Amino acid sequence: MAESDTNPYTLYWEAMSGAMVVEILLDEIGVDYERHAVDMAAGEHRTEHFLALNPTGQVPALRLPEGKTIGESATIALVLGERHPSSFVPLPGEADRPDFLRWLIYMAASPYMTFVQFNHPDRFLDNHEAYGALIENARIRLLTQFSALEAAISGAPYFLPRGPTSLDFYLYMLTEFSDDRQGLLRKRPKLAALHDAISSRDSVGRIRPRHG
Repeated sequence: MAESDTNPYTLYWEAMSGAMVVEILLDEIGVDYERHAVDMAAGEHRTEHFLALNPTGQVPALRLPEGKTIGESATIALVLGERHPSSFVPLPGEADRPDFLRWLIYMAASPYMTFVQFNHPDRFLDNHEAYGALIENARIRLLTQFSALEAAISGAPYFLPRGPTSLDFYLYMLTEFSDDRQGLLRKRPKLAALHDAISSRDSVGRIRPRHG
C-alpha cells in the first residue's frame, strides 16, 4: 500500500485562493487527500495552531503524508510533480524544464501577487483613501501580465507543446480570479483556447464549483 493511502495529504484551503490549483493537481494525480478549510476573514490563519503548521500564515498549505507541511502554491505544484512523476512537471534534464520553471515562478510572483494587491489593498497600505489608486494600478498591471503570458504560450491549446502541465492549471486559476474573464479571454485567443481546454477536464469539473 502506498504511503499516501494510509496517511493522505491534508490541504489547508480557502475558496478562490491558490488552493484551487493544488486541488486540481491532487485530483489529476489521483492521490488521496483531505481538505481543511481556513477562514481567513475570521483570522484562522493567524491562530497559534495554523502558524505552527505554516509560519507565514498563508493559504494554501499542504501537509505531506509523512507529516511535514509546505506552503506556496508554486512550490506545492513542484513537489507534487516530483513526488508523483507525470508529464505535469518536466523533470530535471528535460528540455522544457527551464521554460516551465520560468513561467511557473512568474505566475506565482507576478499576476498572483497582483491579484492579492487588487483584492486586498489593506495588506499593502494603511491609507484607506489610497486603496482606489492601488486597485487601479493592479488592474492595469494584470492586463500587461496576462498579455505577457499570452505571448509566451507555445503549445496549442496548452502552454507548452508537451501537453497539459501545472502551468495550464495555474494559468486557468489566475484567469478564474479575474473580474472580467470574458474581456480578458476575448483579446487573448491563445489564453482562451487554454482556458477552454482546462475547463473541460473532469478534475476541474469537480474542483471549480467548490471555489464559488
